[in-house]
Amino acid sequence: MDLWPSLQAFLQSVRASSFSAAAREAGTTPSAFSKQVAKLEAHLGVRLVVRGAKGLELTPEGQELFQRVDRAFEDVADACTYASRATVPRGLVRVSAPMDLGRDWLVPRVARFSRAYPQVEVEVSLSDRFVDLLAERFDTALRVGASDDGRLMRRALGRMRRSFCASPAYLRAHGTPRRHADLADHVNLAYLRGSQRDPWEFPSGRTLPPRGPFACDNNAGIRQGALDGLGVAWLPELTIAEDVRRGALKVLFGGQPEEGLPVSLVFPQGRLLAPRVRAFLDFFAQEARTSLNPAPTPSARR
Repeated sequence: MDLWPSLQAFLQSVRASSFSAAAREAGTTPSAFSKQVAKLEAHLGVRLVVRGAKGLELTPEGQELFQRVDRAFEDVADACTYASRATVPRGLVRVSAPMDLGRDWLVPRVARFSRAYPQVEVEVSLSDRFVDLLAERFDTALRVGASDDGRLMRRALGRMRRSFCASPAYLRAHGTPRRHADLADHVNLAYLRGSQRDPWEFPSGRTLPPRGPFACDNNAGIRQGALDGLGVAWLPELTIAEDVRRGALKVLFGGQPEEGLPVSLVFPQGRLLAPRVRAFLDFFAQEARTSLNPAPTPSARR
């Protein structure tokens, strides 16, 4: 059995949520799509779709087949693009990025990328949610921290360092901590991950569970708390750079360097990169060389 027409009909029907909608897009009849999907189910010996109140719904087997076949068809499209040896990147690049790094580093550089590659469209999804690139059809994602997903390749960009900071008003009211151990006697603004507060980590290797009346699962909220004088915060340097420049926040401990967290762009492995995606990766890797801090030398750590 030639599975190609049946697989195409299956993909188009699922994307359109009904045989009728898929048929209208293809300029054919709903029964033609229905028959192709029925042939595929008969060949595989499993039910793939059921008609629900809101259109076609996938069975577990149908969901698995859809994800795998969808990726395979994308690989075919990418292979055709590669074979055509297109010299001008064009088309859509879908990017996922964490809220803070995406807002403070990636998005401000999109305009320069667009001027360099005017035929490439960029869609950026800002979310601290850990997206599944393959299932959600993102071309690449900006990630902070180590990546252990064996399905992904990683393009290292640099490091994201964090600094302890507080507002001048808070420091006037509570005094300025002179060493990390002093933070135990101060109000701490914590990053909330689920129901747990992330511990603060010092260059010496010691940690401190932050304690205070306010915690947030977004650095923008913690930054605002610091600006309002609620306490001491540990925030990415990119997030507070402008606040420090205008004197709204003061960096503590003389900006004592830390190694920082690795920043990288990840993308699915095992597929040919479309020119538009390669252009995006290359451009932002070049941008990172001058804007994301490299790791400090061992002698700089304390």
